[in-house]
Amino acid sequence: MRSILVIGVPWSQDELAVAQTDAAALDATLCVIDTAAALAKPGLTIAGESIAVPQLDVPSIIAAIEGRSFDAIVSITELTVLLAAQVRERLGYKGTPAHAEAAVMNKHRTRLALRDAGLTGVDFWTVQISDLKAHLSGIELPVIVKPTSFTGSTGVRIIRDDQDVEELLRLYDVEAATRSGRGEVIVETFIDGDEISLEGLVVNGKLTVFTLTDKLMTGSPTFRDIAFIMPSRRSAEWRHRVQDYAQRVVTALGVETSPVHMEVKLTRDGVELIETHNRFGGGGIVELLQQTFGIRPFQAYFAAVLDGSDPVLVEPAEYWGGAHFLDRVDGYDPWASFDFPHPTAVIKVDFDARRKPAVHAWEGLRIQHWSRGRVMSASASYDLVFENMKEMEKQVLRRLSAISDAEAGT
Repeated sequence: MRSILVIGVPWSQDELAVAQTDAAALDATLCVIDTAAALAKPGLTIAGESIAVPQLDVPSIIAAIEGRSFDAIVSITELTVLLAAQVRERLGYKGTPAHAEAAVMNKHRTRLALRDAGLTGVDFWTVQISDLKAHLSGIELPVIVKPTSFTGSTGVRIIRDDQDVEELLRLYDVEAATRSGRGEVIVETFIDGDEISLEGLVVNGKLTVFTLTDKLMTGSPTFRDIAFIMPSRRSAEWRHRVQDYAQRVVTALGVETSPVHMEVKLTRDGVELIETHNRFGGGGIVELLQQTFGIRPFQAYFAAVLDGSDPVLVEPAEYWGGAHFLDRVDGYDPWASFDFPHPTAVIKVDFDARRKPAVHAWEGLRIQHWSRGRVMSASASYDLVFENMKEMEKQVLRRLSAISDAEAGT
């Protein structure tokens, strides 16, 4: 039986369970390496072997696996994709190189690579969060400000005036963020257009697009995802253009073999990258891919790193959507309604009012939102799924607005 070394326990324990099942389908097992504290996380189940290290870094990992051989070394969480690449390079394993992983993880380096390849019309600057207010005084607004290295839309905000700057700065413990390396932000010119995401897999530099995904979001000022629908209703018009653009992006960044979750805007001038990540999308994207297309994403990825196999695409039988019961991290009031306009198209509701966010801040940056659960909808009609997802969007926006009004004393 083949063995895959997984660097780091992923944030989502559900995805680890899926990954373990998908590895077993290829007659492979996962060996997870992390600190003892991470491996002891409540509710974590590791079907195969685990290795505890004093610190999750290259020297500790190499020392812990000395004399052992694995068939592949991967990460299935964004926080450790660079570390996995560094370990691969030290030990001579194949995969996306560390310099490419670093360029993808750092939004400034991503923009530099795209600019050099002629793939972006966005102007951009980097600045320390402590200097942001002074920096913005000389820039035409609106702009988007986001951490140069983070995920989940945390710390992302459109800046239209001084009040927006103050709101953003309230999210930061500047000293803690600077100390942890999270003190740098990227300032980008705002690009108008419709935002979608792309889910795919790169094998030996060639991108296979599984699907384009429609998104419902909170919108300005924080642009947090609420719901996803796949395949996108824009697929017929945009799929080939997005796929061609995305292939040029992964080539410019040097991605070799990796999952890809890419967020793009469809504009009057074409396709423009928002962000790209060398992982599958979070928020239930893996399950949506499984249900919509019968794709086992981690199985496809493991087959790629083990055998160099390209994924096989199939046509969807139905449209599927997934939406979050998105809430503020301090929002514990009862959910208003579980009614949907098309209840026969509701497939699953996962909600627990007792759930609490695992963390409220990360390395000096306060986390604003979290998900109390998820609902999934499916139908042969896109409209039925869309209207169910739209109902969730309406409830989330009403809830977040009510909290903001209460905080403002209105």
